[in-house]
Amino acid sequence: MTAQPNLTRFLAISLLLLLALAGLVACAARQSAANGGPAVALEPCRLPAGVAARCGTLTVFENREAASGRTIDLRIAVIPATGSLPEAAPLFLLAGGPGQAASEAFPPLLELFTAINKERDLVLVDQRGTGQSNPLACENFTDASLTRPLSDEERVALTRQCLASLDADLTRYTTDVAMADLDDVRAALGYEQINLYGGSYGTRAALTYLRLYPERVRTVVLDAVVGPELVLFLQAPRDGQRALEMLFARCAADPACNEQFPDVEMEFQALLARLETPLEFAVAHPLSGEQLEVILTRDLFAQVIFNLLYSTDLTSLLPLLIHQAHQSGDFGPLVAQGLLLAGETGLYHGMLYSVTCAEDAPFIALEEAKAFQAGTIFPLMAEPFVQSCAEWPHGQAPAALHQPVVSSVPTLLLSGEADPITPPVYAAQVAESLPNSLHLVVPGYGHVVISVGCLPRLAADFIAQGTVEGLDATCLERLQPPPFFVDFAGPQP
Repeated sequence: MTAQPNLTRFLAISLLLLLALAGLVACAARQSAANGGPAVALEPCRLPAGVAARCGTLTVFENREAASGRTIDLRIAVIPATGSLPEAAPLFLLAGGPGQAASEAFPPLLELFTAINKERDLVLVDQRGTGQSNPLACENFTDASLTRPLSDEERVALTRQCLASLDADLTRYTTDVAMADLDDVRAALGYEQINLYGGSYGTRAALTYLRLYPERVRTVVLDAVVGPELVLFLQAPRDGQRALEMLFARCAADPACNEQFPDVEMEFQALLARLETPLEFAVAHPLSGEQLEVILTRDLFAQVIFNLLYSTDLTSLLPLLIHQAHQSGDFGPLVAQGLLLAGETGLYHGMLYSVTCAEDAPFIALEEAKAFQAGTIFPLMAEPFVQSCAEWPHGQAPAALHQPVVSSVPTLLLSGEADPITPPVYAAQVAESLPNSLHLVVPGYGHVVISVGCLPRLAADFIAQGTVEGLDATCLERLQPPPFFVDFAGPQP
């Protein structure tokens, strides 16, 4: 006789639990009839670095224009707000490259957004062609190009091998298409407005979204700005030369660096001259330990230096590495640092080429590229890039891509003063057509600066306030790049 009431109670409790679960699922899905988009069912998941999130997928047409045919699943990860205002407009984090996956690139950096995450969801969407969104990975693209020069024939062969391995309509992997995907995700998650953070190529993506969907954007943070005037691989030698000369000038002005390496610029020129005759040696890969045979040429060495200039921490080591190579003739430590940096990028090369061959290569004239390269120590980066794109099926960039984005949406622009690929001039150009913007330049720093000093707090304050008005950036005056290493034990105490 007692079993029936217990059963009734069990059923009642079960019903309540099911109703609560349904509410949680609905909340997780963020379905919005007003937005007209399908819901995304989110389930608990773990991202790299052990980050707890809620993950799901949204299916979209690969050919959005036709709205038919093959579909792809977009990988979505949401880190729910930890505080009391989970309904505040979220922050979407847009990865760089082109070719990085947001769900892979950002988890190790999420502590930078902790203050923002207290009130806002953080949303990571693997851009089509990256991560788990129909990845366009080219497994045959290894470290070969970092350890020896490639002939034109080898480069074409690698490109063709990559193409043969990909199952996709590569003409549909451009920034405009990806940002249309992103707006579908926004609608499916039920967000009326969003905040955007973009780093490096992610700034092109953010500006594209702002151009296409201005009413959906509350604020924008652009870090290492790829402005409309910047054509990837075109101006790079000139901008890299500027960063290199700033490094030498900073060392000369630093008492400890100048005392230890008074002739570092001369030593660097001597290394370049030595490499007019290619140097062959072996080096252990810093990540795998594999022994690699290196054929180091002048141009390959210059390319390694260019890549190292991205990282402010590595530039603090560069005078020591240059001096050590000059004194000993051992280029191994320099090459190893270049290999280490390359191993951390996590690029999906198929997506990189699909984007840049559509959006950059058509805007490169080799004579103009040679003018940018003249007087620099860096090779003509545009020529091999254009050759590879001649093999690559690609879409067409809209005319607006390389036109200024005009918007009154509050925008915070961040630049590293010594950035070799996106120096402050490009952010300054972008800011001209954004009247509610503020451009901050971090002295002595390189590429992407959100992690530097007080900038995480400034970004959080800006997004919380929704305006650049009254944003106190005086803390930047106290920021200085890391001190130079005077030996392999570290900087001078």
